[in-house]
This record gives sequence, C-alpha cells and structure tokens, in this order.
Amino acid sequence: MGLGNKLNLPWWRSKYILWAFLMLPGLMFTIGLMNGRMDYEKLMHATGEFSARFLIFSLIATPLIMLLPKYKFPKWLNRNKRYFGVAAFAYGLYHTIAYLVEVPTNQVMGEFFEVGLLTAWIAFAIWVPMTITSTDGWVKRLKATWKKIHNWGYLAALLVFLHWAFIHYHWKPALVHAIPVLLLQGYRWGNVFFASSR
Repeated sequence: MGLGNKLNLPWWRSKYILWAFLMLPGLMFTIGLMNGRMDYEKLMHATGEFSARFLIFSLIATPLIMLLPKYKFPKWLNRNKRYFGVAAFAYGLYHTIAYLVEVPTNQVMGEFFEVGLLTAWIAFAIWVPMTITSTDGWVKRLKATWKKIHNWGYLAALLVFLHWAFIHYHWKPALVHAIPVLLLQGYRWGNVFFASSR
C-alpha cells in the first residue's frame, strides 16, 4: 500500500530516496535538539516553515502541469505530490508535539481559541484524515469519496497561512509563500471555469 510512483525508475529517483530527502531536515532538527544547537524557538520556526513549503509543493503540482505540460519537473512533482503532502503533515506534527511538550497545559488551553492558534488546530484536524487516506489502497477503497476528503486540503492550506500570519503577525513571509499557490491555483481554476463555460 504505497503512495503511488510504481514506474520503473532508476534508484536515485525512487520513492525511498525522495523520502530520505524529505525527512533529512527533521533528522537534523532532532540532532540539533540533542546537542543543544537547536532551541524551542528555532525548532518551531524551522518545522513550521518546512511544513508550509512542502504543502506548497503538493498544491502547485496540478496547475504547474497545466501551465508547463512539456516540462519534466511538473510531471515529477505531480507524480510525487502525495509524498510532499504527507511530509508537510509530518513536519506539522513535529511542530505540534514540540509546542505541546514545551508549553504548559493551562497555557495551551487558555490560548486555544486565539485566531493564530485556532486556525492551526483546525488545519491539523483536517490533515489527519487526509494523511491516513493518502495511500493507493485508500484511493481504491474510497473511490470518489477520496477526492472529496482531499479537497479539504485547500481549506487546510488557507488556515496554515493564516496561522503563520497571525501567530506573531508575520504577514510578509506568509504572503510570500501563499502568493505562488494563489496565482497557480487561480490559473488552474480559471482554466477549469472557462473550459466548462464553452
């Protein structure tokens, strides 16, 4: 029950190499925590950014193929976008666990409904069923329902960017990362709309 990518590719393009690449930063963060070079603030910043960036890669794959159909990178990204989505969740989970371990429970509960944190909790809740059902086995089992579940990813992405923007009022980096997604998804859905209206 894999995540797709069953083509006969050379070893250096295998899913295992991609997984190693995606998980390497997390391993480095953990080593940094163990040797004291990575503190809580740095860890939260790094895991949050990697989660958002891998999410971006998973979201721009389809519109990139529409925009650049003859190029290899969009095809490769589209073939592997579920890997990037799962990696985005993994770093989001790391981010969440670090927060829950570091911050006292009464503080977690007290700030739960703040906009910057409530957006993150809702996005995380959406991500859980999406990650669980990300394998080929679930795609076959759920059929049309699978796409409905994974369409919630767009809302989760919006909430992630709002979390980033509101948590310390860091609007500029959140917008810098959100704009490519908005432009490419706008291009995608614009094409879909005009194609259906012809």
